[in-house]
Amino acid sequence: MYRFGEWLRRERLEHGWSQVKLAGETSQAAISDYERNRSLPSILDVQILATSREQTLGSIPCDEFDLRTEKKRNWSNLKQERFDLAELPLADSVRTFDGKIYQLHGRIAIEQESKETQEISQLYYRIRTVVGENQVIAKRKHPDDELIHVSSRKLVHQ
Repeated sequence: MYRFGEWLRRERLEHGWSQVKLAGETSQAAISDYERNRSLPSILDVQILATSREQTLGSIPCDEFDLRTEKKRNWSNLKQERFDLAELPLADSVRTFDGKIYQLHGRIAIEQESKETQEISQLYYRIRTVVGENQVIAKRKHPDDELIHVSSRKLVHQ
């Protein structure tokens, strides 16, 4: 695993592009911040960068990036309270009500089978189960319910 900024800088230098040329519809300052790992791009910015390189979003190796910006949270001491969208980048994966499983890489979610990429904010209200450090950390029973932290429940792999 490596940082998105490291990959972006390597790709840019390999192709002989300046930050200004790569920026396209984003700004040179944004490219600089990404390369220095000061910020993470939105899924839209990643799409813009892919397009500027005449590639698709799927060609960017998002599953190889370490996009986490904070340390993992200690999930074992949580009370039943709302699981906020801001906490989602710290989790490992989610399962939606339609049965799809997404691996989380910071703010980007990659569907396990199709490799479809989405920003986690687009998934939040469809999430049924959140997993972090091999345990269920949040659930909701019905799509209209709040996503709630759950007490520690280890996953059993069969």
